[in-house]
Amino acid sequence: ALVARYRAAGHWRGETFPGFLRERAERFAGDIAVVGGDTRLSYAQLWQEAGRIGAGLLAQGLIPGDRVVVQLGNVPEFVTVVCGLFRAGLIPVYALPAHRITEVAHFARKAEASAYIAAASGDGFDYRTLARELQAQVPEVQHVIIAGDAAGFTALEALAGDLEQLPPDPDPQSVAFLQISGGSTGLSKLIPRTHDDYLYSFRASNPICGISQDSVYLVALPAAHNFPMSSPGFFGTLYAGGRVVLSPGAGPETAFALIARERVTCVGLVPPLALLWAQAASTTPHDLSSLQVVQVGGAKLVPEAARR
Repeated sequence: ALVARYRAAGHWRGETFPGFLRERAERFAGDIAVVGGDTRLSYAQLWQEAGRIGAGLLAQGLIPGDRVVVQLGNVPEFVTVVCGLFRAGLIPVYALPAHRITEVAHFARKAEASAYIAAASGDGFDYRTLARELQAQVPEVQHVIIAGDAAGFTALEALAGDLEQLPPDPDPQSVAFLQISGGSTGLSKLIPRTHDDYLYSFRASNPICGISQDSVYLVALPAAHNFPMSSPGFFGTLYAGGRVVLSPGAGPETAFALIARERVTCVGLVPPLALLWAQAASTTPHDLSSLQVVQVGGAKLVPEAARR
């Protein structure tokens, strides 16, 4: 009854992640979709790279429906890997870059994950060491794919497979990924999100926040969080045909340079960060005039702070 009501109201439209990504790759083929570091991917290239990764994972022995823990920072590989998992019918389980073996092993056990995808290292931490600990603690994680120097694991760059083996688009009511809960004590819970459910969240957020094909969204918070992913976040921006810019850090010194260079129009922040930005903006040499919307979420923002 709930599904029928949501469909009748037009909230759930039977859309899927592979379906919308394919359509955008056709409609906005040459437009830039993702910017991160020295990488600039067009919509067509994003779709192509997602296909390579998805087919490569299936060629490794994973089968549609398998769960895959993804622990990547704000890098283009985060977007290409997640889109590749969608294309292969695999289910991402999001972990944050700051998580360590306790959290990652917990997610892998709870999700009954078959694979783990991470960067070789980040912020001085070696995720390949974590991968070895993970396989020792959760032997069901048989596949480890590393972006960068794989050091004996499978390199993300080396994945290859037959695109013909990619499955058809999934049931819109099926689980698209497992999201981690936040704001509670102890280890995070895993929240199943369906294609129909999650696409509605960013499709409905776009008009509220003025996201369009001309928008440039800066991912300043960790990309695996719900807020920078869907409210409207980078998925909403891709849905609209806009440009996603991934910032390796949330501090003003890193983000302001990207705002100026890429003419960023929208960003999502948490209150302490928003106040830090407001303070830094008064003395920055960078041109922030392109910025139209600063979203503040995750905690209450008092009116006085909002005015600042």
